[in-house]
Amino acid sequence: MEFDWRYIFYLFFALLIAFVLRQAISMIMPDFRQFRMESAVRKTGIGVNADIIYRSKTGMIDGEDPVYRLTFKFVTREGVEVQSSLEKALDMDGFIRYAPGNVVALKYDPNHPERIALYRHDRPLILGD
Repeated sequence: MEFDWRYIFYLFFALLIAFVLRQAISMIMPDFRQFRMESAVRKTGIGVNADIIYRSKTGMIDGEDPVYRLTFKFVTREGVEVQSSLEKALDMDGFIRYAPGNVVALKYDPNHPERIALYRHDRPLILGD
């Protein structure tokens, strides 16, 4: 019985495909989890105005825009001060809009206030008493 080199090629090709799929899934899953969490918060969350207290570059690129980690500080309806972060791709207009010290509108999950989502077209909310 002689050795068939095609099987080595098939094995190498299968391992290469498994490695590429593993890398692709590890890059997609965090974005998918954040998207699902933000979608749920947008539906059931409570709107508040939040101060941007910190912005840092993550090193990732979404399309042509760099992704930044934005840290917000806000007060819940119960009077608890919360700091929470999320990642967002920012173009030049977004870079100016989401500068530390600016105020944005976001929603938070009343059961887990650290889970937040920005309003789609965020503008500071005018909240009544």
